[in-house]
Amino acid sequence: MATIPVDQWRTTTIVVRDYEAVLPNFARFFGVSKWDVRRVDTDDCDGYRFQGQPGSAKWVSVVGKTDKLGIELIQPVSGSSAYQQFLDEKGEGMFGVYASNCSGDEFAALQAGLLKEEGVSVLQSLSVAGQADVYWLDTRDLIANIVVKVVCPHSADFSGRQADEVVEFDLETLGPKFMPTGAMLHIGVVCADRDKVKAALQRLFGEGRWIEFNIESGVSMENTTFYGEPCYHAYDNHVGRFDSLCFELITSRSDKNVYDEFYNQRGEGMHHTFPTLCSAEEFDAARPLLAAEGMPVIQAGDIPGIMTYYYLDTRRYLPGITTEVVCPLADDWLSIMFPDPDDAWILTGEK
Repeated sequence: MATIPVDQWRTTTIVVRDYEAVLPNFARFFGVSKWDVRRVDTDDCDGYRFQGQPGSAKWVSVVGKTDKLGIELIQPVSGSSAYQQFLDEKGEGMFGVYASNCSGDEFAALQAGLLKEEGVSVLQSLSVAGQADVYWLDTRDLIANIVVKVVCPHSADFSGRQADEVVEFDLETLGPKFMPTGAMLHIGVVCADRDKVKAALQRLFGEGRWIEFNIESGVSMENTTFYGEPCYHAYDNHVGRFDSLCFELITSRSDKNVYDEFYNQRGEGMHHTFPTLCSAEEFDAARPLLAAEGMPVIQAGDIPGIMTYYYLDTRRYLPGITTEVVCPLADDWLSIMFPDPDDAWILTGEK
């Protein structure tokens, strides 16, 4: 049975209340200078439907890209939409991913086969006349509140609707770059049951390739802290890659960690981005800059001699998002952790 194709991880979608207020933050943090602004009015589109019903809505879509990452900020404006529903129920934060283009015939086959079998409906849809049909799949119950966007272009040269406005930043005027954040290595997803979500992702996207971590303070990780205090951590992870698209699935076995905190506040969902591998020296230089902007370290731990990881509280600077940073402590840290290069590829996306 055909699965949802992953041809390119184009964007991660983040719902915000006021894109103009936070756009400079995203530009500075991720090093993205150019952003395309599109004001969507579904009355100008064909066949807009939300939760199976015809309707009308407005939102602003703001997309910034580099060669290794794409970010879409969505600000709901009016009417009923999946974005407004997310903002009302969850607040600001990561909403979904767009990594799939396919033909109309391929999508029809998906609907009649895989999506029907999995009970996946179309949460939201619209058509841009002469350009593309766009579907937001309601995969939330299967994959921890993540919405999957699929676009069916009408032509091979489809590149999206022309921007209504282009916002360009001189990044140097925004302040010093915090640290290298030129890629999106994975999205961290908090799950009630990581095994269940892994199995659902494999049914939807194919087998992919996976690695597994079982983290426990004093066993596989040392010097674990939470909000600056020593703390016992226990959680289990699956990291899976489908071409460019990569998820880390985390199920906590202890309290007092960022995953348990997120689950208690918001339930399952997309919790953090992992946009950087940087040296300890680079991160030491970044910490005062980050702290000055209200982004302290809220969780940390290390595998002695191999790597240290940190979670930054970027939830106000980048609304609803926590950020993971990994600092290698040895030149060969990756081959120590993953002797098979195909396993290392899952973490970095590079071979």
